[in-house]
Amino acid sequence: MLINIIALLLIIAFWLVGGQIKNGWRDIPCPIILGIAIAVKLWSPMGCLLAFLSIGAVQIIRLGYGNYDEKDLKPSLLASITHDRNGWWIRLIWGLLVGILTPLFLVKLLGWWYPVYIGINGSVNFLVSRLRLSVFLADTLVASAFGSILFFPVFP
Repeated sequence: MLINIIALLLIIAFWLVGGQIKNGWRDIPCPIILGIAIAVKLWSPMGCLLAFLSIGAVQIIRLGYGNYDEKDLKPSLLASITHDRNGWWIRLIWGLLVGILTPLFLVKLLGWWYPVYIGINGSVNFLVSRLRLSVFLADTLVASAFGSILFFPVFP
């Protein structure tokens, strides 16, 4: 349990730094931290392979979730596709994709928890945008939803 808490706090810290100060600080460290925590929790050759594959699957976070703006020369892929100026639907789609792909290689392990993780990520991402939460609170909640997989019963 201590590993889960430490990993989640590190994910939140890097998520905040990546969103507030230095771009990229969430894209690379957060998947690696999550993968290392999964590897430690599933300490076996197969567990380490699943953790490594999960790090690759989590690269979906690089997809981005910025609102659509005609003036933006480099909008996120989801902004380009949806043209969502409020960001609610972009965040929902992004959260669902993260929820689906992050534990993709752990589906057999997660069982019925898999849709719960998808729902958590989709809901949190939609609500932080829809409720127009402060950036600090929104980033903390999104990072917590992302790292919440470590607290599911398959990772004691």
